[in-house]
Amino acid sequence: MKSMNKCVIIGGGTFNPIACHLALAAPAFGATARDMGRWFPDITCDMECVVKLTKMADHTSNLMTNDDVAAYVRDLLGDPLVKIIVLNEAICDFGIENPSEETRLSSQKDYPVVMKGITSKIISGIKAFRPDIIVCGFKTTHGATRLEQETRAEQSMESNNLDFILANDLATRRNMLLAKH
Repeated sequence: MKSMNKCVIIGGGTFNPIACHLALAAPAFGATARDMGRWFPDITCDMECVVKLTKMADHTSNLMTNDDVAAYVRDLLGDPLVKIIVLNEAICDFGIENPSEETRLSSQKDYPVVMKGITSKIISGIKAFRPDIIVCGFKTTHGATRLEQETRAEQSMESNNLDFILANDLATRRNMLLAKH
């Protein structure tokens, strides 16, 4: 039996640990990724669709942190059958170092924290290793005008070398699908 090419859809949110019982999170529970996986057979019949969810969306998953997702994507890049990657997961783009020497923080204390942005992007390295893969990303805005939403999506598509991007605005509920020119 001939192996089929694959489309891999990654969904759910990630955690960045702070202490043994505390983490920052990008909340996402996998509904869009699951829906896309259900719709996929209606779009194509000559490709296998793999939906991989993070632990936030599937308690049995081994993808919990940004590093876990990055390692999974690196593994996908080594699979010649992977032809499409849809990155719908919500990456936690911020980190906080443990503000004390304690492994378990006390809720009876206040702690000074500095939240740091994480600028390395998993999605931006895909085409460098596998230019043949079609990459679809997502850009979320909140209360943006149509033009602002489209501009941010185009900037993200350009800077991450994406073939497609779905721009969704959480306040207006407006969705846009943009393709590389």
